[in-house]
Amino acid sequence: MSELVLSAKHIFKTYKLPSGSIKVLNDFSLDIKTGEHVAIVGKSGSGKSTALHILGTLDKPDKCSDTIINFASVGDLTKLSENRKALIRAEKIGFVFQSYHLMPEMNIVDNVALPNMALKKRNPFAKDRAVALLEAVGLGNRLEHKPLELSGGEQQRVAVARALINSPELILADEPTGNLDPATGEAILDVLFSLSCKLPQIAGEEKAPPALLIVTHTQQIAEKCDRILNLEKGILKQ
Repeated sequence: MSELVLSAKHIFKTYKLPSGSIKVLNDFSLDIKTGEHVAIVGKSGSGKSTALHILGTLDKPDKCSDTIINFASVGDLTKLSENRKALIRAEKIGFVFQSYHLMPEMNIVDNVALPNMALKKRNPFAKDRAVALLEAVGLGNRLEHKPLELSGGEQQRVAVARALINSPELILADEPTGNLDPATGEAILDVLFSLSCKLPQIAGEEKAPPALLIVTHTQQIAEKCDRILNLEKGILKQ
């Protein structure tokens, strides 16, 4: 039986606006197993991205004594300092966003290797691994190119490779095909799912492949996952 990589319980999130308060997440709870692919489906404004950002420690939930975000190899993320959270993001979590967030002045090898700089103990072979990942996503002939010299689909391939550079235990993908045409988006999803499964082999490590949590408003994308959950008005329906 697979172990849990993440167990989140009783997450609430409220935004205070001049016109009043908006409850975005209402008692959100989610368990994800090692190597599992999970999709959260919901309309725009349903709280999908907020949930992903909280699980990845990019945002904070409302203060609640029952809230727990337990990362298997670390413990409760809500109790960690901001510096410790930043280190966990670098070591344990890979992010793929709708926008690529690449550094335009760097070539794509340096972009992929960049998260290694955030590690306490840097991998001296990070650039070699970056090259291997870029070859795996089909960009082995573009290594010296900078992001703006690539198409949108190619830039997202770079972003996928970057998310995997530090061999994360969890990948969080926020509408990763949102800026792409359907055919290109389909190809990116194939790369993301395939490469996450092959990551231990590419990295030369004896460990389980990372879990993948993807949030999307598209049912066809969700159906590629092992499990589909629906988020409506801040409530996650298991």
